[in-house]
Amino acid sequence: MRQFFKFVFASCLGVFLAFTLMFMILMIIGLVSAAGSGPSVKDGILVLDFSTPIPERSGNVASSGFSLNTNSDLGLHEMKRLIKHAQTDPSVDGIVYKVSPSTPLGMASASSLRESLKEFRDSTDKFLYTYGDFFDNTSYLLASSSDSIFANPNGIMDINGYGTMIPFFKGAMDKLGVDMNVFYAGQFKSATEPYRRTEMSDQNKFQTREYLTDNFELYLEEVTQARQVPRSHVMHMVNDLNLDNTHIADSLGLVDGQMHWYEFEDLLRVKINKKKGRAISYTDINTYASIVSLDKGSSKNKIAVIYAEGEVQYDSNNRGSITEGIYHKIFDKVRKDKRVKAVVLRVNSPGGSAFTSDVIWKEMKALQADSIPVIASFGDYAASGGYYIAASADTIVAHPKTLTGSIGVFSMFPNLTELAEDKLGITFDTVKTSPNAIFLSPFLEMNDREKRAMQNYTDGMYDQFLSIVAEGRNSTKEEIHKVAQGRVWTGRKAREIGLVDELGGLERAIEIAAEKAGVANYKLVEYPKIEKEFWEEILSEVSRSQEAGISRLMDDKIEDQLTQTLKESTVLLRYREPLARLPFKLVH
Repeated sequence: MRQFFKFVFASCLGVFLAFTLMFMILMIIGLVSAAGSGPSVKDGILVLDFSTPIPERSGNVASSGFSLNTNSDLGLHEMKRLIKHAQTDPSVDGIVYKVSPSTPLGMASASSLRESLKEFRDSTDKFLYTYGDFFDNTSYLLASSSDSIFANPNGIMDINGYGTMIPFFKGAMDKLGVDMNVFYAGQFKSATEPYRRTEMSDQNKFQTREYLTDNFELYLEEVTQARQVPRSHVMHMVNDLNLDNTHIADSLGLVDGQMHWYEFEDLLRVKINKKKGRAISYTDINTYASIVSLDKGSSKNKIAVIYAEGEVQYDSNNRGSITEGIYHKIFDKVRKDKRVKAVVLRVNSPGGSAFTSDVIWKEMKALQADSIPVIASFGDYAASGGYYIAASADTIVAHPKTLTGSIGVFSMFPNLTELAEDKLGITFDTVKTSPNAIFLSPFLEMNDREKRAMQNYTDGMYDQFLSIVAEGRNSTKEEIHKVAQGRVWTGRKAREIGLVDELGGLERAIEIAAEKAGVANYKLVEYPKIEKEFWEEILSEVSRSQEAGISRLMDDKIEDQLTQTLKESTVLLRYREPLARLPFKLVH
């Protein structure tokens, strides 16, 4: 027996020593790598590509499976701070925006990043160049902030305006024998339409056209002012379906030249005084993030920035989602920290669970009851449940392109009786002790009494939603109902109708928070706290030393759209309770 314990102890010790040795090797690799790179940008060129989705908070994204790329989730606001840091970084001579085939950014996020690039261009004598083979609406908006835009002579300027295409499943469900029980409050609450209609309702087409048109007008203003070109030049590109069009863009002043990448690199060599033919060492934004230290203040006073992004979900632990359990811990910690003088709730969410939305709204009220000012800042989306959680804020700040409002509620529940009985030959029988014992079974048709109960519950949630918004906006339920009913508004329109107090970004919301708290000096603390798992740290070290060469089976943009469509269509079926959610997110 003593020999047994001896061998067990020896085995455990061996495993422990192996892990310790592995950890030390990784540490040494990291230190050597850091020492080799130094706190500087080699050759002075910082490269941006915006080819991957950018969360609000660095690392706050849902896992998408096993990947060697753990550095692709740099957050929007950290990225903006890095661009600002580069303004005064002596090791940075300039920024190159190398356009990728797909730019998966929301409208507000793209405009926010463009403003940061514009500030870099206007506040320094450093260069800001863009080079691209293929431009879409979003990438050209970002490029318009550059000193100069260069396009591949054989490239494409795919600037076609904004549009959306929504899949409808009613016909397919009819063929399969699936019927959806739908209950909703608000004539513009369109999330249920794909399951009860075969085309968009007049109300949905109206609201969609309104917010797309408003955001496209803002797009045209930004681009024409930045490029100093007439609106007609941009509209020519929008309306002329010509794929061989970089030369047209050049003649209209939308780009500054046509050249191949190697010619563009010769231009860069002149800017950084590098001999012709010598390789240029580029530093990407993720590497830059690892070699610089951003100052978030050192005061004892704190302003807590709480990022609420992703789906509002009930009883979930997914990173990149808003859940009552995770956020209760955040709010509890903030309330206990007496150095926190104000809170900024940064919302980028299409909504979701009405139950969770209400729980988080109550948490915001508790903060205010402790005399902590709460400022809401809206990103790409702050709609339905995303608006609900911010409704009590002392001040609401939105980007002009934010999609917000959608104050409405819906419930859906499938009826699979025809599919089971007629298509599959499966029948069900019941024994019940009371009439409602098997309520909400997908294999039993809902009777009129049950349908009335569901509609009454949905209407009650809508009435509660109206009351909460009316209280937060110092208005009445009747007045809020006029701009609610599930209708989606842009941030600019929401400001006009009173759902938003001010237009601006997160920086402006933080300024207001400091003003209301009466603090001139403060330190930013951000939540949720992101801690990488051990395997993520290992993969980070691997991915810094080499790129994973994984072949793409589909074009990025097509894959993104298919994935987005599937995800947005199925997410609505995950819940049994009423939802306060946008019908979809835009991919443009």
